[in-house]
Amino acid sequence: MTNFYDFNIQANEEVIETLENFGFRGACIFYDSTLLDNNKEDVLNEFDMLKESTKMELYHGVFINETNPQLLTKNVLRYHQKSDIIMANGGRENINRTACQMPQIDIINEPYTSNNHSGINHILARMLVENNITINISYRSILNNRGYYKSKLLSQINQLFTLQEKYSFNTIITSGSKSFYDVKSVDAMLMLGGLFDTDKKTIEDSLSTNVEDVIKNIQNKKDSIVDGVKLIR
Repeated sequence: MTNFYDFNIQANEEVIETLENFGFRGACIFYDSTLLDNNKEDVLNEFDMLKESTKMELYHGVFINETNPQLLTKNVLRYHQKSDIIMANGGRENINRTACQMPQIDIINEPYTSNNHSGINHILARMLVENNITINISYRSILNNRGYYKSKLLSQINQLFTLQEKYSFNTIITSGSKSFYDVKSVDAMLMLGGLFDTDKKTIEDSLSTNVEDVIKNIQNKKDSIVDGVKLIR
């Protein structure tokens, strides 16, 4: 049986309830790093309540959105030991390059740049594999764009899938749900995958086994005492 995940949602009880009703195995809530800086205890208490409200596997992570590579590095290192999972927002060439070099980052969100490029080249693709970093593709961005901008975005994503086929880095596809209205069923997300120039298995893996690889990496980091030394349970 294939387990499906929506690994980028907001902290919303209706979103979680709907995902559970749609048969998802799990989901991940990402909290903005600025929110954690000011309200960490409240955020974690909220997450605990949401986790108790569902039978799904529920994870939480920190979302870091920086336009300065030095600040990105500083914040990633700051949260590395304090969070199960780190997602860095991409979209600028210098940010993408810095993020791909940091094994402390688990996911890079939407690396597409303003010059019609996917944001990942063959050098960065190799870095993604070497550092075990996943690329997130959000359906919310696609559905919120129209005309030229939607066509441009799809072209950038298709560039990513072409690189993935060659270099075998990890991708996940998420809804980016902020409210009940953003939530998509598994079937709907698989059907939306038809927008991309790739095969059905790649889309399915991006909603299932590729996410499970991210989850395994979370546990591996928890079990790692220092680099190269792992706790055997």
